[in-house]
Amino acid sequence: MSLTKSSPNNHNSSNSSVDKPMKMVDKFVSELQQLDVKLWIEGDRLRYKAPKETLTPDLLAQMKDRKEEILSFLIQSNPNNASSHESLIAQPEYTTVEKVAKLSYKEFVNSYLNPLHPVVITDAIQDWKALSTWTPEFFKKNYGSKEVTVDAQRYQLRNFIDLVLASNEDKPCSYLKDTDIPGLFPELLADIEPMLLYSQYNWLLSPMLYIPAADPVKQRNAFLELLIAGQGTKFPILHFDYWHLHAFIMQVYGEKEFTLFSPVQTEYLYPVDVSSNRSLIPDIHQPDLEQFPLFAKATPIKVIVKPGETIFVPSGWWHTTRMLTPSIAVTMNCLTNSNWDKFSQDLTRDLVNSFTSFKNHQGKLTILESNIYSYLDNLGKLLVSLDPN
Repeated sequence: MSLTKSSPNNHNSSNSSVDKPMKMVDKFVSELQQLDVKLWIEGDRLRYKAPKETLTPDLLAQMKDRKEEILSFLIQSNPNNASSHESLIAQPEYTTVEKVAKLSYKEFVNSYLNPLHPVVITDAIQDWKALSTWTPEFFKKNYGSKEVTVDAQRYQLRNFIDLVLASNEDKPCSYLKDTDIPGLFPELLADIEPMLLYSQYNWLLSPMLYIPAADPVKQRNAFLELLIAGQGTKFPILHFDYWHLHAFIMQVYGEKEFTLFSPVQTEYLYPVDVSSNRSLIPDIHQPDLEQFPLFAKATPIKVIVKPGETIFVPSGWWHTTRMLTPSIAVTMNCLTNSNWDKFSQDLTRDLVNSFTSFKNHQGKLTILESNIYSYLDNLGKLLVSLDPN
């Protein structure tokens, strides 16, 4: 579609047919903006952020039906960015992470999940028994003889808990993570029920998503994991979650500070490589700006998550944490239609890279990549059709 408007002396029927729908979509976008709905583009997806209860079912249906029109309009309205859908259009102003309560699942989907906006939900796990029972002393007393691996070192849990309780800003302990609760502490699953409302339609748990080469990672990320650390401990890496998965972190004991960066900040965060979800910056709290000068342009968003609170970290959002007290949390990853495209791209890349026998046959690799992506595209459509959302 041309970026040049027709003149009065050159107003043929073709140009009229172009201008009319553009004016219609312009009016629709203006109406959305008057409702404080922010629109932007990420990849080839239309993203949005709106105040609660602003987007009625009718408006959502119109946005879905007119997605391609809106995308074209946003690109044409920003000609400097027209060559790339990766460029952000009408960037939403993310300066804080909201804390909300009594959030319905529908409100969560419309205001946070689909627009990829982080949020802290203050009452999502209010009925968990763990809130009144899980403490460092609880794990030391009841599971002290359990062996856990922390930073490639084996500990009896009682000895690691001693390190947690002695940890401080000057001498922080290591971070217990990647610990599968169903595998190591199956009897504790009853303490963390009911299931988190906002993760109820998690495609990672669908038996239809069975890909043998990827299943170990899928299974580890789909289930609940235990996180334990002491005061002053920091998560070791600034990252976003593997395969662009969403993350829910449920804080059970203690307080934890999250530092987040929007995906549009990526150019300032020094990813290991173009497809990496990890930053080269070893400590964002004490960055070496001579080595990483662009980091000075990054805009962090900080929020303290307290016991009983749950933070939703959307796909592609960079984050890391710092313990303000001894801390116990539970985490899980989530896959829905909102992050399926990025997930498919990441998984396709990793699967193609795993076929070392094709490395010297670019043609075979191209066909393989096309077949995998086509399979995932069709699988995504099937999962969408089965999703009640």
